Amino acid sequence: MTKPVLHLGGAWSSSWSIPGWMVCEMAGLTCEERVIYLSRDDSKAKLAAVSPSGRVPVLEIDGLVLWDSLAIAEYLWERDPTSAIWPADPARRAFARSVAAEVHGHFDDLRAALPMNLLKRWPVRNGLPSNVKLMARPGAQASTARLEAIWRDCVRRWGGPYVTGDSWCFADAVLAPMCSRYITYGVELAPDSMSFIRASQDAPLMRRWIARAEAQAAEIGRNICAAYP
Repeated sequence: MTKPVLHLGGAWSSSWSIPGWMVCEMAGLTCEERVIYLSRDDSKAKLAAVSPSGRVPVLEIDGLVLWDSLAIAEYLWERDPTSAIWPADPARRAFARSVAAEVHGHFDDLRAALPMNLLKRWPVRNGLPSNVKLMARPGAQASTARLEAIWRDCVRRWGGPYVTGDSWCFADAVLAPMCSRYITYGVELAPDSMSFIRASQDAPLMRRWIARAEAQAAEIGRNICAAYP
Protein backbone atom coordinates (compact mmCIF):
# COMPACT_ATOMS: atom_id res chain seq x y z
CA MET A 1 0.00 0.00 0.00
CA THR A 2 1.26 3.45 -0.92
CA LYS A 3 2.20 5.60 2.06
CA PRO A 4 0.00 8.70 2.43
CA VAL A 5 1.62 12.01 1.52
CA LEU A 6 0.84 15.16 3.47
CA HIS A 7 1.77 18.50 1.91
CA LEU A 8 2.24 21.35 4.38
CA GLY A 9 3.39 24.96 4.40
CA GLY A 10 6.05 26.54 6.60
CA ALA A 11 5.22 25.76 10.21
CA TRP A 12 5.64 29.31 11.51
CA SER A 13 3.07 30.94 9.21
CA SER A 14 0.90 28.35 7.41
CA SER A 15 -2.06 28.42 9.76
CA TRP A 16 -4.19 25.83 7.98
CA SER A 17 -1.30 23.38 7.94
CA ILE A 18 -1.67 23.12 11.72
CA PRO A 19 -5.06 21.34 11.82
CA GLY A 20 -4.11 19.35 8.72
CA TRP A 21 -1.06 17.93 10.46
CA MET A 22 -2.73 17.56 13.83
CA VAL A 23 -5.65 15.56 12.50
CA CYS A 24 -3.27 13.06 10.92
CA GLU A 25 -1.55 12.73 14.28
CA MET A 26 -4.89 12.25 16.06
CA ALA A 27 -5.77 9.56 13.53
CA GLY A 28 -2.46 7.79 14.10
CA LEU A 29 -1.72 8.13 10.38
CA THR A 30 1.90 7.79 9.30
CA CYS A 31 2.56 10.10 6.38
CA GLU A 32 5.38 11.20 4.18
CA GLU A 33 5.47 14.92 4.85
CA ARG A 34 6.49 17.39 2.16
CA VAL A 35 6.89 21.10 2.94
CA ILE A 36 6.21 23.87 0.45
CA TYR A 37 7.45 27.18 1.80
CA LEU A 38 4.99 29.89 0.89
CA SER A 39 5.64 33.39 -0.51
CA ARG A 40 8.57 32.27 -2.64
CA ASP A 41 8.98 32.71 -6.38
CA ASP A 42 8.22 29.04 -7.06
CA SER A 43 5.57 28.56 -4.38
CA LYS A 44 2.57 29.04 -6.66
CA ALA A 45 3.80 26.48 -9.17
CA LYS A 46 4.62 23.95 -6.47
CA LEU A 47 1.20 24.37 -4.88
CA ALA A 48 -0.58 24.05 -8.22
CA ALA A 49 1.21 20.75 -8.83
CA VAL A 50 -0.28 19.13 -5.73
CA SER A 51 -3.38 21.12 -4.74
CA PRO A 52 -6.54 21.79 -6.79
CA SER A 53 -7.11 24.93 -4.69
CA GLY A 54 -3.50 26.07 -4.72
CA ARG A 55 -3.43 25.83 -0.93
CA VAL A 56 -2.20 23.51 1.80
CA PRO A 57 -2.70 21.20 3.58
CA VAL A 58 -3.20 18.48 1.01
CA LEU A 59 -3.40 14.79 1.87
CA GLU A 60 -2.85 12.12 -0.78
CA ILE A 61 -4.39 8.91 0.54
CA ASP A 62 -6.18 5.83 -0.80
CA GLY A 63 -5.90 7.16 -4.33
CA LEU A 64 -7.57 10.42 -3.32
CA VAL A 65 -6.39 14.02 -3.07
CA LEU A 66 -7.96 15.88 -0.14
CA TRP A 67 -7.19 19.61 -0.18
CA ASP A 68 -9.02 20.94 2.86
CA SER A 69 -8.33 20.35 6.54
CA LEU A 70 -11.99 19.75 7.43
CA ALA A 71 -12.38 17.25 4.59
CA ILE A 72 -9.22 15.50 5.77
CA ALA A 73 -10.62 15.32 9.31
CA GLU A 74 -13.94 13.83 8.22
CA TYR A 75 -12.33 11.30 5.89
CA LEU A 76 -9.88 10.08 8.52
CA TRP A 77 -12.61 9.92 11.18
CA GLU A 78 -14.81 7.85 8.86
CA ARG A 79 -11.90 5.46 8.41
CA ASP A 80 -11.65 5.09 12.19
CA PRO A 81 -14.50 6.55 14.28
CA THR A 82 -12.67 5.48 17.45
CA SER A 83 -9.88 7.97 16.78
CA ALA A 84 -9.40 11.14 18.82
CA ILE A 85 -10.44 13.39 15.93
CA TRP A 86 -13.95 13.88 17.33
CA PRO A 87 -15.33 13.16 20.81
CA ALA A 88 -16.97 9.79 21.32
CA ASP A 89 -20.00 11.36 23.00
CA PRO A 90 -22.55 12.44 20.32
CA ALA A 91 -23.45 15.72 22.05
CA ARG A 92 -19.83 16.75 22.46
CA ARG A 93 -19.07 15.64 18.92
CA ALA A 94 -21.89 17.75 17.48
CA PHE A 95 -20.76 20.75 19.51
CA ALA A 96 -17.14 20.30 18.43
CA ARG A 97 -18.18 20.05 14.80
CA SER A 98 -20.17 23.26 15.11
CA VAL A 99 -17.17 25.09 16.57
CA ALA A 100 -14.79 23.70 13.96
CA ALA A 101 -17.12 24.57 11.09
CA GLU A 102 -17.63 28.14 12.27
CA VAL A 103 -13.93 28.82 12.77
CA HIS A 104 -13.09 27.04 9.52
CA GLY A 105 -15.55 29.13 7.51
CA HIS A 106 -15.29 32.55 9.14
CA PHE A 107 -12.85 35.00 10.78
CA ASP A 108 -10.98 35.98 7.61
CA ASP A 109 -10.93 39.58 8.84
CA LEU A 110 -9.14 38.51 12.01
CA ARG A 111 -6.66 36.41 10.05
CA ALA A 112 -5.87 39.47 7.94
CA ALA A 113 -5.58 41.77 10.95
CA LEU A 114 -3.34 39.40 12.91
CA PRO A 115 -1.30 37.28 10.46
CA MET A 116 0.01 34.13 12.11
CA ASN A 117 3.69 33.95 12.97
CA LEU A 118 4.51 31.51 15.73
CA LEU A 119 8.11 32.60 16.16
CA LYS A 120 7.84 36.37 16.48
CA ARG A 121 6.55 38.76 19.11
CA TRP A 122 5.35 42.25 18.25
CA PRO A 123 3.97 43.67 21.50
CA VAL A 124 5.23 47.20 20.82
CA ARG A 125 6.00 49.25 17.71
CA ASN A 126 6.75 52.96 17.50
CA GLY A 127 5.82 53.37 21.15
CA LEU A 128 2.33 51.92 20.71
CA PRO A 129 1.21 48.45 21.76
CA SER A 130 0.54 46.43 18.61
CA ASN A 131 -2.97 45.62 19.82
CA VAL A 132 -3.89 49.31 19.67
CA LYS A 133 -3.21 49.38 15.93
CA LEU A 134 -4.09 45.85 14.93
CA MET A 135 -7.27 45.48 16.92
CA ALA A 136 -8.52 48.68 15.27
CA ARG A 137 -8.50 46.96 11.89
CA PRO A 138 -11.95 46.17 10.39
CA GLY A 139 -13.62 43.18 11.99
CA ALA A 140 -10.84 42.41 14.48
CA GLN A 141 -12.75 43.40 17.62
CA ALA A 142 -16.03 41.81 16.56
CA SER A 143 -14.28 38.57 15.59
CA THR A 144 -12.39 38.52 18.87
CA ALA A 145 -15.62 39.03 20.81
CA ARG A 146 -17.14 36.05 18.98
CA LEU A 147 -14.11 33.87 19.70
CA GLU A 148 -14.26 34.79 23.36
CA ALA A 149 -17.94 33.82 23.39
CA ILE A 150 -17.06 30.46 21.84
CA TRP A 151 -14.31 29.82 24.38
CA ARG A 152 -16.60 30.70 27.28
CA ASP A 153 -19.34 28.47 25.95
CA CYS A 154 -16.87 25.60 25.69
CA VAL A 155 -15.79 25.96 29.31
CA ARG A 156 -19.34 26.53 30.56
CA ARG A 157 -20.65 23.42 28.84
CA TRP A 158 -17.78 21.00 29.26
CA GLY A 159 -15.46 22.42 31.92
CA GLY A 160 -12.35 23.07 29.79
CA PRO A 161 -9.52 23.41 29.27
CA TYR A 162 -10.29 22.45 25.66
CA VAL A 163 -13.35 22.71 23.43
CA THR A 164 -15.17 19.68 24.84
CA GLY A 165 -13.41 19.15 28.13
CA ASP A 166 -10.05 17.60 28.89
CA SER A 167 -9.56 15.79 25.56
CA TRP A 168 -8.11 17.55 22.52
CA CYS A 169 -10.11 17.16 19.30
CA PHE A 170 -10.14 18.58 15.79
CA ALA A 171 -12.03 21.70 16.90
CA ASP A 172 -9.08 22.52 19.17
CA ALA A 173 -6.73 22.02 16.23
CA VAL A 174 -8.70 24.55 14.17
CA LEU A 175 -8.68 27.05 17.05
CA ALA A 176 -4.98 26.67 17.87
CA PRO A 177 -3.64 29.00 15.13
CA MET A 178 -6.34 31.54 15.99
CA CYS A 179 -5.27 31.50 19.65
CA SER A 180 -1.62 31.89 18.71
CA ARG A 181 -2.22 35.29 17.14
CA TYR A 182 -3.03 36.93 20.47
CA ILE A 183 0.28 35.69 21.90
CA THR A 184 2.26 36.88 18.87
CA TYR A 185 0.89 40.42 18.99
CA GLY A 186 0.66 40.83 22.75
CA VAL A 187 -3.11 41.26 22.73
CA GLU A 188 -4.24 40.80 26.33
CA LEU A 189 -7.83 39.65 26.59
CA ALA A 190 -9.99 38.85 29.63
CA PRO A 191 -8.39 36.42 32.11
CA ASP A 192 -10.69 33.53 31.20
CA SER A 193 -9.92 34.01 27.50
CA MET A 194 -6.19 34.07 28.20
CA SER A 195 -6.53 30.83 30.17
CA PHE A 196 -8.13 29.16 27.17
CA ILE A 197 -5.47 30.58 24.84
CA ARG A 198 -2.59 29.43 27.04
CA ALA A 199 -4.08 25.94 27.40
CA SER A 200 -4.35 25.75 23.62
CA GLN A 201 -0.76 26.81 23.08
CA ASP A 202 0.54 24.50 25.81
CA ALA A 203 -1.25 21.42 24.44
CA PRO A 204 1.19 18.64 23.49
CA LEU A 205 0.38 18.71 19.77
CA MET A 206 0.76 22.49 19.61
CA ARG A 207 4.06 22.36 21.46
CA ARG A 208 5.29 19.83 18.91
CA TRP A 209 4.19 22.07 16.05
CA ILE A 210 5.93 25.12 17.54
CA ALA A 211 9.08 23.03 17.91
CA ARG A 212 8.76 22.16 14.22
CA ALA A 213 8.58 25.87 13.38
CA GLU A 214 11.70 26.53 15.44
CA ALA A 215 13.53 23.66 13.73
CA GLN A 216 12.59 24.93 10.28
CA ALA A 217 13.81 28.41 11.17
CA ALA A 218 17.13 26.99 12.35
CA GLU A 219 17.45 24.90 9.17
CA ILE A 220 16.76 27.85 6.92
CA GLY A 221 19.19 29.92 8.96
CA ARG A 222 17.66 33.31 8.42
CA ASN A 223 15.00 35.64 9.79
CA ILE A 224 11.77 34.16 8.48
CA CYS A 225 9.31 36.64 9.91
CA ALA A 226 7.09 38.59 7.57
CA ALA A 227 7.19 42.37 7.63
CA TYR A 228 5.26 43.90 10.46
CA PRO A 229 1.64 44.00 9.28
